[in-house]
Amino acid sequence: MSSRAAWLAIFAGTVLGQEGFRVTPSVRQGETIEIEAPPGQFKARLGTLTVPLFAEKGRSVGVLPVVVTHPPGVHRVTILGEGGRVAHEAKITVADAKYPIQNIAATKAMKALGPLPGEMEAMTALHRSVTPERKWSRPFGPPVPDCRNSSFGVLRYHNGKASGNYHRGLDLLSPAGRPVKAAAAGTVKVARMWRMHGGTVGIDHGQGVTTHYLHLSKIAAQEGQEVRQGDVVGFVGATGFATGPHLHWGLYVFGVPVNPVQWAPAVPRCQ
Repeated sequence: MSSRAAWLAIFAGTVLGQEGFRVTPSVRQGETIEIEAPPGQFKARLGTLTVPLFAEKGRSVGVLPVVVTHPPGVHRVTILGEGGRVAHEAKITVADAKYPIQNIAATKAMKALGPLPGEMEAMTALHRSVTPERKWSRPFGPPVPDCRNSSFGVLRYHNGKASGNYHRGLDLLSPAGRPVKAAAAGTVKVARMWRMHGGTVGIDHGQGVTTHYLHLSKIAAQEGQEVRQGDVVGFVGATGFATGPHLHWGLYVFGVPVNPVQWAPAVPRCQ
């Protein structure tokens, strides 16, 4: 099955309600829910998170993220219309993703790293970008043609001790100097050499979807630049908090980290 066919199969499982609403019926923790509604001003809510829908080709569409820590089970997605009225409700099933544990051999130098002034704030602002124009289409393209040696959602241990953090992206086992390509079209919002993140490119793809590319040895994009899917934005390195050359690729939806593999099914695990 091709990457595009795999994504279409995910969306094909959605259920069209009598009122013309469509909601993905089942996802895993850390994945996203596709939503369609009739024309109008709508928002979608799951738990404490509410996100806007956007006008696209005579419909209202949007993507609702499910956080990694969302409890498994049957939950309710609520579509809100003007004035906050409930326009539609749909039951969805959130499956336990069973994310594993991974130990990182962090050196003293790595553990001593701290962010530069403004580094964390700039990354937070990137992830929370919500611009109305949708520049992306699915499936996303893998930024490098390599396997993932650390998957999304794994609970990170540093030198055998729990860090309290989970992995918010994919680590792709890629050689130093390999070109890194934009996973989808968008606007470059961050192109900086940071201390913690290393060489970093962050792209706003529109409608709450952003990606970032970390530990780059060299940056090939400029802030404000418009890029297309497949454009080279940097080169693989081992800068920042990194044990060796690799690419950390992160995908965020309305500020929530989600699993890039759902959006780019062509990324295999390393054997």
